[in-house]
Parts: sequence; C-alpha cells; structure tokens
Amino acid sequence: MKKMKTSCFLAVDRPLEDVLKTVEQFKNEGFDAVEPISLRNYWDDSVAIYNAERIKEKVEELGMAVSCYSLAVNMLTDPNAMTLLKKTTDLAAAMGAPFLHHTMELHMTHHNLPAYGSVEPTFVKLSKEIAEYAGEKGITCIYEDQGFLINTPDRLDLLLSKVDMPNTGVCLDVGNSLFFDIPAEEYTGRFASMIKNVHIKDYLYRTTPPGPDKWSRTINGNYLKDCPVGYGAVNFEKIFTLLAKAKYDGYYSLEGTGHYDRATGVKLALNAMNYYYELAEKNNI
Repeated sequence: MKKMKTSCFLAVDRPLEDVLKTVEQFKNEGFDAVEPISLRNYWDDSVAIYNAERIKEKVEELGMAVSCYSLAVNMLTDPNAMTLLKKTTDLAAAMGAPFLHHTMELHMTHHNLPAYGSVEPTFVKLSKEIAEYAGEKGITCIYEDQGFLINTPDRLDLLLSKVDMPNTGVCLDVGNSLFFDIPAEEYTGRFASMIKNVHIKDYLYRTTPPGPDKWSRTINGNYLKDCPVGYGAVNFEKIFTLLAKAKYDGYYSLEGTGHYDRATGVKLALNAMNYYYELAEKNNI
C-alpha cells in the first residue's frame, strides 16, 4: 500500500532562523514536506532569494520537500497584487516548489459582496498574467475554493476555463466549501483530474445557534468552528476515496489542528489523515 505524503503549512512571515527551526520541528513530527505560506511581502528584496535558498537547503538536508507555496493576496483591493505575486513566484522557484497557490480575494463573509460578473474579468486577467510568468519558471498555478466570490464549483470551473493556461490546476481545500454549505466531495469529484495539492482541516458544523463561543457563519446562516481533523463534518473517507480512484499522488497539507495545543493537534491530525488514507486505499482495491 502506498504511503500518504504529508505536508504542513509553514509560516514564513518571520525571521529565517525561526523558519528553519520550524522545518526541523515538522520533520520530527513526521511530515514529509512543508508548504510555505505568506500573508504579506515579508522579506526585503535584497535577502529574499537568499532566505528562500536556505529554506530549500534545510528541507533537502532533512530529506523533505516543498510541496507548494501559498500566498494570501486580494486581487480586488491590493494595487501591488501582481508585484507581490511575481516576487512570491520567484521565492517559490528558489525553494523548489512545483506549485504556487494564491487566493483571488479574501472575503470570508457573504455580506456586501460585489456581483461576481463584475470582478471575474480582474481575476481572469491577473491569473493569466501570473500563470504565464510562473510557467517560465516551471511552476503550476493552482486555485482553491476560497472566499465567498469563488466558493462554488461552477465559479471555480468557469474561472479555470477562462484562464485556460496549461500550467494551472486545482488546490482542494476540504473545509472551505462548507462556508457555502457545499460538501468537499462535490469539488473532489468534479475536479479530481485537476487536483494538484490538498489542504487538510476540519470544522464542526451546526444548523442551530451554538453557545457563547464565536462561530463563523455560512452562506445559508449555519455555523462553523475549527476542530481537530476527523472530529468534524468533513467526510474524509469519501474525499480520500475519490482521490485514490483518480490516482492522486500529491501531498496532503495540514492547515489547521483545531483548538488543541500544537503537539496534540498534530498527533490527532496525522493519525486521522493516515487512517482515512489507508481506508481509501482499501476502498479502491
């Protein structure tokens, strides 16, 4: 039976020394790869590539890989979005990442949203431009079900068809679609042949008001809250089985561990991920 290829989000918005120590920590926790993620332009240009190359060296020294590079960017409100995307692509190349995953926008509420048709041309134009730039460096751009403007299978499908670049694909986030009250297996089945990377997290899902703790709201007014992988509403067995049938051979990258301490959350997550992966492989025999 194949071994599951695990990865973990690696925040790089901090000093290089701290990032390298975290890479070692992930190795000790049992991960096979790291997925660098940044929320801003965090390194000065004069040292950025140097730092990226040091991360690549550390990862290779430990026998690990860089599974993907993820960037949170808002194409609609950030006038420097393309500059940031290109700089991040350079960093991804320096780290040896095969994929660049970037957001389109960061709306996580359905209130006061612009009409999708009014913003799609911006998404398509900028996505084409960065995919062309990334292609020159051998990098594939991948897009996920993130934010209320992209978070339906139809819109993601339409976006991919309009971008229409050979080096594009899908990053499956197994939790994000719940914000639109859509199970992730619907995305998995529809885009199985295009999925290049998988983000792992889980949510408790309620249709009735919870207690006083803060919960996120879905498009239909239901309730979501982070929880350990395997404890919530995500149907990992079905999702992983669909991926196994599609012969997906990429990484499963842990994004969230719920509200446990790091050590406990990671242990629970890896146990659950491997359990469902092995179950899916057996289902596919």
